[in-house]
Amino acid sequence: MLNCPVEERPREKAIYYGIETLSNQELVAVILRTGNKEMSVLNLAQFLLDEIGGFQELKDIDYQRLIQIKGIKQAKAIELMACIELAKRMQSKQSIKNRIRQPKDAYAYIKNKLMFEKQEKVVLLCLNNHLEIVQDKLLFIGSGDVSLLETKEVFQYTLRSGCNRIILIHNHPSGNPKPSHEDQEITRKIEMMAKHLDIEFIDHIIIGDHCYYSFKSNQIYQSKED
Repeated sequence: MLNCPVEERPREKAIYYGIETLSNQELVAVILRTGNKEMSVLNLAQFLLDEIGGFQELKDIDYQRLIQIKGIKQAKAIELMACIELAKRMQSKQSIKNRIRQPKDAYAYIKNKLMFEKQEKVVLLCLNNHLEIVQDKLLFIGSGDVSLLETKEVFQYTLRSGCNRIILIHNHPSGNPKPSHEDQEITRKIEMMAKHLDIEFIDHIIIGDHCYYSFKSNQIYQSKED
């Protein structure tokens, strides 16, 4: 790991680009903190995931199973179990899922994450048949040109999530949510691809400074709640 560029190490990468940019392997590596003589911390994290059958299996892992894995001692096992327990407790508090019935619901859900960002970020919301948010995914961190977003990445993640309804959201660091030509073009491309894949593209929302634009309604809204 010492030979890796600083920004490619999990902890440093989280500092440079945000914790949400880390892969599952990298998140586990941050929790483990160190590797051993045989494996780097990244290799140990991947070895652990392979041994238990994948990232999703972490939710059902127990202490005894963890300490049977080569390289996982008591301290690392307890730290992992603590993180898993925290995630379970937070999940249990979310008995009422966020439901997106109209553009203002999507704005309320994401505004605190995007409104004051200095860089343009693109977030994908994947919804179920009840219009409840199943997952949200940071797709892109850019320099002011959403057209650099790859449409295939949008649908690769959508299909993996198992959802067939999506909302695309991005921010304008300038504070003005008026869509650019590039915003209009990427919206058109995603809309065409969504129809081809039988996925409902509900809306594309642009977050500004206490305001937002909805492509669905073709209107800028000034927030009355902020």
